[in-house]
Amino acid sequence: MKVPDFNPETIINGRLVKKLERLGLRNDSIYPIPKGMERVWQVFIDGQKVDHYSHLAAKSQYCLMNIGVSLDKGQYVTLQEADSSGAVIIPFVIIQNEKLVYLNKLNKKNNYLVYAGLIRQWRLRQGGWVWNVPRGYANLGENSKKTAARELMEETGLAGKLFLLPGQPLNPNSTYFETGHNGGVIIYAINLGPDLADWQNNKVTLRHRPRPTGIDETIKACRFFPLARLSQLGDMFSVAAESRLRYYLENLR
Repeated sequence: MKVPDFNPETIINGRLVKKLERLGLRNDSIYPIPKGMERVWQVFIDGQKVDHYSHLAAKSQYCLMNIGVSLDKGQYVTLQEADSSGAVIIPFVIIQNEKLVYLNKLNKKNNYLVYAGLIRQWRLRQGGWVWNVPRGYANLGENSKKTAARELMEETGLAGKLFLLPGQPLNPNSTYFETGHNGGVIIYAINLGPDLADWQNNKVTLRHRPRPTGIDETIKACRFFPLARLSQLGDMFSVAAESRLRYYLENLR
């Protein structure tokens, strides 16, 4: 790639950058490609190749897509979500002495089991029907905890006291996703006690059939699995949720 006159200061302070920022069309790390630099990405619109471009953007209420150059001289396609990046929720139950117990009643000196709730959901870009933890985008102006509560209700019909699982916000793919310093996906948990769930014949069942409220969701079921099962799923948010919850429980005092 030829970089004849790559001057970061000139790019950052350029007129096009100011225009893109005014229009809300620039992701944090992406700038217009300077003249003389070979374009790495071939761009087609309605099947027609676009030979000359400096910066490309596509925008929805949820995220902004850019093609351009970063200050490391690499050319990238990036996605940056609006506001916060969303939330993941892991519902779980604790079984000790063959009965469900609340988290605050757990005796860590004795053995216990943890089961996590997954939803059976149609996700086209994961190949079809998959098991994964509830999760979703943030609506505009919504903080991550409100997102978590709303998504949990929409996808499972469950409601209750959510708590944060400590750790850095998640970036699902740092090559293509921009989360910056304050963005990223936050993971929450909700402990279901014996008022909401039963433990019989080595199986967790909910006392009341959940009624998801999301009209656009394609969800078949909500079922509980041993926590370790989540580490084998193809969904990285479910894998991360399993790890965060396990760490939280292991360090609980």
